[in-house]
Amino acid sequence: MGLIYSDIPELDGRDTDLVLRNLKETEDELDRIVEKRLAHLVELSNSVINDGGDPDIIKSIILSLKSDSYDNSENIIEENRSGASAVYSRLSFTERMIICENIAKRLFTDKRLATDLLFGESNEISNAASERIAYLKNSYNDNVYMQFSALFSSPRAAYFESVTDVCESVYNENCEYCILPIETSSDGKLTAFYEIILKYGFKITAVYDLSHSENKKYTRYALLGKKLRRETSKEAVIKSKSKAKFFEFAVECDEYPTITDILCAADYCSMQLRRIDTLNFISEKSQKSPLICPVFGIDGSDFLTFMTFLSIDCPDFYTIGIYRQI
Repeated sequence: MGLIYSDIPELDGRDTDLVLRNLKETEDELDRIVEKRLAHLVELSNSVINDGGDPDIIKSIILSLKSDSYDNSENIIEENRSGASAVYSRLSFTERMIICENIAKRLFTDKRLATDLLFGESNEISNAASERIAYLKNSYNDNVYMQFSALFSSPRAAYFESVTDVCESVYNENCEYCILPIETSSDGKLTAFYEIILKYGFKITAVYDLSHSENKKYTRYALLGKKLRRETSKEAVIKSKSKAKFFEFAVECDEYPTITDILCAADYCSMQLRRIDTLNFISEKSQKSPLICPVFGIDGSDFLTFMTFLSIDCPDFYTIGIYRQI
């Protein structure tokens, strides 16, 4: 305190009570300013939702990401993004996140609506394809199939001679799911298989690590379908034994948002970073722009706020999976 001087007589350090009162008044004034700013941000959140007479701008963006037609999805996103971008283009990162939080609270008051937006409507799949799981016939895949089959009431295996046939069977809805390796302890992510996932538009619904006891290594296998899969009541016991739930997606990071922005948004929403990989694919936007593929643990997080952030700030993100490791 001795190093702080003031030209104001009553604040020269002799009247401690007066200094403390002034500090308290300043603190109260700051609290009022913060509250007023938060109120304005709530108003901005409401204006985003109701921008241009469209009461469902963010809902439209999120729903469009579930569209089967990429071109149509892209058009809807571009039509709706302008309102959101104009509203908070000059706000700080924290203020953007507050807006996303308020939008999520307004849009997702109904838990069923949130589930529908994230997972889409239930698959309309034929009885012949329902719970039918395609994979290449070998001892490793047989072992993995036994683990994944515990998630279903009436699972059936379908054997194929090539990875292409396995994937085509799901894409053409002759099977509901397929099994593919996606990672090894020695090589990390298997880029060729991730390229297949993005090519067919598959989603990871569960993963399982098959240990190789002879060398203490493992291969991670994924159960993949055309849509994200909702957990069923049968999985309650399995879920209680499973590890954390994960969210994995791919995004081409441009000037904004950068990967740092995405990590800050995830931290704001209490999501736990598991890993980040770079997928060196040729993207829609450029000939040589890598995709960033983060994996986050989402148990106990504000996941809906994070999804709102992604939907506004990088609507071209692709959901690879929302899944548990069994």
